[in-house]
Order: sequence, then C-alpha cells, then structure tokens
Amino acid sequence: MNKQLVYCLLGLLFLTACKKDVIPTTATTATETIGKVTVQNLDFTYLSARSQIKIEDKNGSQSSGMSLRMKKDSVIWVSVVPGLGIEAARLKVTRDSVFLINRIHKEYLATDFAFLSNRFKVDITFDVLQAILTGNYQPNGAEKVQEAAQLQHVQQLRQNQLFDYFIGVESQKLQQLNITDQQTSNKIMVKYDSFQPIGTVSFAHALAAQVLHAGQTSSFTLNHTKIAVVDEALDFPFAVPADYKRL
Repeated sequence: MNKQLVYCLLGLLFLTACKKDVIPTTATTATETIGKVTVQNLDFTYLSARSQIKIEDKNGSQSSGMSLRMKKDSVIWVSVVPGLGIEAARLKVTRDSVFLINRIHKEYLATDFAFLSNRFKVDITFDVLQAILTGNYQPNGAEKVQEAAQLQHVQQLRQNQLFDYFIGVESQKLQQLNITDQQTSNKIMVKYDSFQPIGTVSFAHALAAQVLHAGQTSSFTLNHTKIAVVDEALDFPFAVPADYKRL
C-alpha cells in the first residue's frame, strides 16, 4: 500500500458499501414520515464489519482489506490491513476531529472536519458522513418532494450544497444519494443496491460510489465479508507511536 491509498482512506469517509455474508443481529428499523417522505432508516448502537476496499482514480486501481467499526452519533473507526495481518493505516473520526496513522511512512494526522472540506472541496459533517455510511435518509427542514412511479425524489438545499435523495416507494429505503457543491460543481454520487436483511432490517449490501473533484473522477467500492450490528460496546483504539511525524 502506498501513500496515495492511505490518503484515499479519507475518501472512504464519504463512500461505503457492503456485500456477501451477513451475520444476524439485533438491529431494528426506524420508519420516519417527514412531510410526504416515508423511509426506513437503520437504527443501531454499534456496527462492525470486515471488508475489502477498492479505489480507482487517475493513478490506477488499488485494493486492500479493512475493518470498520462505528458507534452511533459518536465514532467511526477504520483499520487497513493489505495482507499478512499487518496494519498499514488506521483512521478514527469523532464528531469534531479526524485522526489518521500511516504506519508505512510513520506519519500521523490530527485535524478536524475543515481538513476534509478543504481536501475534497465538499462541506461534510459527522452526521452526514454517518448517514452515507449507513444508507440513511436525513430530514433537513424545508424539502422539495417529487413523486414518481417507483421512487421519491427529495431535494434539500443546505447552504451551497444540493442533496438529492432517491427513496424506493415500495422498499422505503434510500437507493441513491447525490451531493453537489453548487460553487465548485464537485459531486458525490452513491448508489445503494442488493438489499438484504441484517436481523429484521433491510440493508443495502452493494454500493457503487463516485467522486467528481476538480474535473477528475474517483470510484470507491467496499465489499463486506462480515457485518454485525450489536448493543455490546466496541473498542476504538488509537495510539500514535512517539517516533511518528505529524503531518
């Protein structure tokens, strides 16, 4: 794994997917009706997954194994292990901070969400990030709802960003999310597919995502080999060795 893939982990913060074997869990649904919008969101306390990440951009294609852990409304944690059980990078995101360890180059990053906004030219909050990772719909005050035969198209304008949600009328699940920065034309497009149950909850087990940034396109996919939603507390370890250089 080179330095480019380590930094592309930050791109993963905007994009994720899951596929393959599912472990039954205690997850429940939270069906919300906001105005004309009816949707089933995933409700959880802790989520964990083992996955394969693939990133494609102008520099080529790179893949790696990884582990993902989340605590609802609190922490997102990622460990990247390309092979032989040796960790190459670790990422931890809280509501106001972003931490990254690059073990290959003995470097670390400690910053805030402003870094992500500057890096990707898209203003992202923890809540937006969490919703993208879980495929959940976020109500946001005034909305424009357009009914179609099979989809509800919900538009939200948040400062200079346009959110386009496409929700299945029958499934009541988010199937696509586009986020467009109207000042830069940068765009994130996330498609959710292959819905299967996790416990009693229907959850997207396939996702394709693209980031259009500065006229260039990057693609992200993530395939889970195991995924679980539980009530028992998970650990989110993050310790920086003393000899690592701060970026």
